Amino acid sequence: KKSKEQKALRLNINARERRRMHDLNDALDELRAVIPYAHSPSVRKLSKIATLLLAKNYILMQAQALEEMRRLVAYLNQGQAISAASLPSSAAAAAAAAAALHPALGAYEQAAGYPFSAGLPPATSCPEKC
Repeated sequence: KKSKEQKALRLNINARERRRMHDLNDALDELRAVIPYAHSPSVRKLSKIATLLLAKNYILMQAQALEEMRRLVAYLNQGQAISAASLPSSAAAAAAAAAALHPALGAYEQAAGYPFSAGLPPATSCPEKC
């Protein structure tokens, strides 16, 4: 009688562990579906650890982008927008079009006074390879 109870207990424990692993695998599949990586049939499914590392790095990248957007909004709110007249003609046209859609968008153009463009080369036209 004791071995039957132990066997039933072991079967319950195994079933609970199997359910836990199925739930974990389902959660990782859902995570793989929302993180950016190639989902084609020719690409192998990410391992559990690779999925978690990619998700962590993606979250950190999104946090950095959010922080940069916050700095940009703070910069725009300071009223230090560059006037369209000081931009090159094509950039001025783009700034005017953006300003027509939303007044704050015209200030988004990168210019010498833009605080996040330090060390970047000036904007040029796209080469033929694009």
